[in-house]
Amino acid sequence: MIDARAYDLPAREGPEGIGGWLVLPIIGLILTPIQGVVQIGQYMGLMQSFEFLTGPQATLLVLEIIANVAIAIVLPAYLLRLLFSRKREFPRTYVVWAGINLAFLIADLMAAKILFGQAMAAARMTPIESETTQTFLRAIAMMAIWVPYMLNSRRVRNTFVH
Repeated sequence: MIDARAYDLPAREGPEGIGGWLVLPIIGLILTPIQGVVQIGQYMGLMQSFEFLTGPQATLLVLEIIANVAIAIVLPAYLLRLLFSRKREFPRTYVVWAGINLAFLIADLMAAKILFGQAMAAARMTPIESETTQTFLRAIAMMAIWVPYMLNSRRVRNTFVH
């Protein structure tokens, strides 16, 4: 540990470093890109029926793929880089990512209901299935638990200082 007095830095009280409750959102950040890659694979299966979609439906599918790559793969990878570099931007960027994630899920569900509602009703499908429910619950938990933690935790404040 660096002696703060030697560098005229203020001593920080409380825990610091990657540990404690901070480990749980880190695990989520590590698992999210893996889940994102699996989800992209599922979209590739849908691409076979691309020719049967209307213009707006095809546009939604392409936008979903792009957004999922950004939200589930690119941003978590960037967040992990910030995290392991202990960058000051990490907590703020995490909060933004969590908000974007939840907003995208809501917008995507609404767009799917509008564009695919008739086809889903004809097939007796519901737009909210168990996987969708789990994804929503994770996003809500992230906003309800991990966003306040990132904003208020002494460990987070003491760890992300560069």
